[in-house]
Amino acid sequence: MHIELSLAFHACIFPLDQVAPSKPDADLTLVAVAVMLGHAEGHPMNATQIAARVQMLRPSVVTRLNELLALGLIRRIKHKYYLEPARAADAPHLDRFELILSEGFIVLGPYLAGRQLSKTDE
Repeated sequence: MHIELSLAFHACIFPLDQVAPSKPDADLTLVAVAVMLGHAEGHPMNATQIAARVQMLRPSVVTRLNELLALGLIRRIKHKYYLEPARAADAPHLDRFELILSEGFIVLGPYLAGRQLSKTDE
């Protein structure tokens, strides 16, 4: 499930019709997802907040934010980061995320429920 979600996020950030970085960067995807979630939750974050959320050093986050800005994927307004407006209006791959998560919960749900029961039985 983690691999599928990672690939879906990467596809969401770098669709086939856009130029992706020359080498894969999982941290770039992680920072982009943090910007996306902050925007979607109505709480856009600054670089320090994003660094704390993704547990990365602030200079590393700033480097990736600058790359995302250069690619035109995000915008910075008053030190907070947002999705580029057209991307925010049309969240790509939402159905793919829902499918991956629902399939994951079908598989993991019984296991997690069993784990919770065994902890309370002790």
